[in-house]
Amino acid sequence: MEPKKQTDALNTSLLAVTQTAVGCGLGLLLGGKMSRQAQKTTAFTLLGVGALLALPAIVNAISDVISGPDTERGAKKSLDSIRHDSGLPDDAEVY
Repeated sequence: MEPKKQTDALNTSLLAVTQTAVGCGLGLLLGGKMSRQAQKTTAFTLLGVGALLALPAIVNAISDVISGPDTERGAKKSLDSIRHDSGLPDDAEVY
């Protein structure tokens, strides 16, 4: 169970950083303290960083929905791995 908790913590912290980057980017787009060109450059850079940081979490969530253990596809994958990959070599004697 420990690796799942570590993955959840990583996704949570990644999401927090992503939200911060997107919020800063939007704030710069809406703010008026910098020159227009500097605002656009900085804002789109932060939005791009936020999108790139969010991408692994999005892909992970989509893959869990498509082939997670609670889906039919995920159950088939688990059964196939149990049936065909016992972890023992083919010539091993099992008692």
